[in-house]
Amino acid sequence: MTTLIHEVRQTPGDVDWALFGQRYWARQPTRLRARPPVGLDEIHALTVQSCAPFRAGTRFWVMPDVRFLVGDGWLRAPGTRLPDTADRTLDDYLDRLDADVSGQGYLLTVRQPLLLDFALWSAVRAAIRGLWCTVGWPNLPVVAEVLIGDRFTQHVGATEAPTHAALTWVLRGRMDVRLWDERNGPPPAAIADPDRDLDGVRTLSADAGELLYWPGDQRHVDTYRERCVALRLRIPVDRRLPFTALRDLLADLVHGRQGNDDTVPYFPFGPGSRVDEQDGVLPHLTALGDELREIVDGEQLRRMLRVRWAALRSAAGLEPIPVPREGIPMTRQTRVRRSSEIVRMPDGPGHEVWAVNGNVFTLPKAASDRVFAALHNGEETSVAEVCRAIGGGADKNDKSVLALLDKLYRLRGIDVAEVPAR
Repeated sequence: MTTLIHEVRQTPGDVDWALFGQRYWARQPTRLRARPPVGLDEIHALTVQSCAPFRAGTRFWVMPDVRFLVGDGWLRAPGTRLPDTADRTLDDYLDRLDADVSGQGYLLTVRQPLLLDFALWSAVRAAIRGLWCTVGWPNLPVVAEVLIGDRFTQHVGATEAPTHAALTWVLRGRMDVRLWDERNGPPPAAIADPDRDLDGVRTLSADAGELLYWPGDQRHVDTYRERCVALRLRIPVDRRLPFTALRDLLADLVHGRQGNDDTVPYFPFGPGSRVDEQDGVLPHLTALGDELREIVDGEQLRRMLRVRWAALRSAAGLEPIPVPREGIPMTRQTRVRRSSEIVRMPDGPGHEVWAVNGNVFTLPKAASDRVFAALHNGEETSVAEVCRAIGGGADKNDKSVLALLDKLYRLRGIDVAEVPAR
């Protein structure tokens, strides 16, 4: 028996995140009609760019990460089965792939591709901003994935303990997802036969132009029908994840205080080295505990957490972030306008953290207030007006303002409305 899935039916367009948060967030799976934040052509170009380094073989510990599965195996050197610049369109690539895999099902997964394209990164951020305003901003990075599958069933979500909620925009084709609560345990039949009806298993299906959501306590099996393309955001919701991140941060800080020594510590053994003697294990562990206590009680950790939060908040959780763009020459006559949100946070006496599109830097508090006020939200202003706002006029002050505006431009916090002829 298939459990009924509650659905939100609305006219195509942006999601009503306030309604979604009240009814479904962290409560139950649902399907919505929703305009995807990116188009197929954009996804194809992004996928080609992401896959280029992987055509020679698998790469580890890099982003974006690309995996290609065909039949019942993962190809570690997919080569020409990945898209390239010769595939002018997504259909060109899929036609070529169909001929190459001889009727077998396949799945191409590209994890964290948005860092390669600021426009797409920004579009996805804008699409989910309303959700965070409703349910709260994520305190850990969100994982973005492009999924291109054809007649393929993916079981990873059934075998791993669930830690993330999921939002999946279907851009093309059809996707079926089988869901069951983590506390009930995985029913083997749901894994073995994705088309079989089972008690306690929910079936969620979506076509192009629809969005699937399920909370973080759900195991799942994904079935990709013919030429399915989707964009998925995996949102960390397990309460243990922030503690794991904090543990790793503390380990890095302790490691740094010890000189980043990468040797494996060996404790002495033999006469004069009993557990509680000077060269024994206990004094070494006690010293480690003392260092950890100093870090926890110190300002360095607090500042790192503040800066980390500001960066993540300004990126709306979408990390890693795109690299800064190239700067351009500016003069006092150059006209600029603020184009991105600037997240501001106190940073000790007299200073303030600014976070722009996931990038963080520090400014004196007094100058920060005046510059922020001078950069009217979306309204054009000139570099000269910003200089005057902070008491500029002296050559030194002008240079400081130009350096700050150059930084903001490269981080895409401002755009240039007019570049004067030189």
